[in-house]
Amino acid sequence: LLGFGVVLLSPRLQAQFAGATAGLSGSGHGLLARIRAQGWLGQFLVGLVLGVVWSPCVGPTLGAAGTLAAQGTHLAPIALLMLVFGLGAGTPLVALGALSREAMLRVRGRLLQAGKWGKGLLGCVLLALGLSILTGWDHRFEALVTDLSPQWLVELTTRF
Repeated sequence: LLGFGVVLLSPRLQAQFAGATAGLSGSGHGLLARIRAQGWLGQFLVGLVLGVVWSPCVGPTLGAAGTLAAQGTHLAPIALLMLVFGLGAGTPLVALGALSREAMLRVRGRLLQAGKWGKGLLGCVLLALGLSILTGWDHRFEALVTDLSPQWLVELTTRF
């Protein structure tokens, strides 16, 4: 988590990470150019190739979520995180698909700026989570939240 957070906070490290994974991304771009996006199979293949193309961008985020999931604890919040990530990744694609090229060109700069801000925010969150796990503060925070939560919610979330 700490490593992914540092990468997201450093434009230089982001560029190095993108350079290190450029071959994979470039292969995906080549495949995407050759796929006919007609019908369900075409759309499925485009989605698969987009995963390859996006891996340098989303790798740190998915890596962090995967790392947390591999620990086998707190799976419900991790599932929620992955759901939110999926919605966050998919919603812009649906919106961009609905917008015309001209409209996209008008807002491109603002979208890029929002992406930079979002990477910084996510980097800070990942650093905070990593530090809280290293220091054991996450357990103290969990105990505090459990103490402050109503009993029915504690029973619901610890039942399974």
